[in-house]
Amino acid sequence: MKLVETKCATCGSPIYVYEDFVREKMYCTLHCMMSSGSESVSRNRLEVLAG
Repeated sequence: MKLVETKCATCGSPIYVYEDFVREKMYCTLHCMMSSGSESVSRNRLEVLAG
């Protein structure tokens, strides 16, 4: 696997991830994820990720 650079969907900061883990929208922090206003981001999902 190799590292690739992608950008945060909210602030545009570079994010380096393995190519197998790249998604259409990626976020550099939970704050950016919550600020995105995306309906797919919900408090329940964040609780699952945190647990």
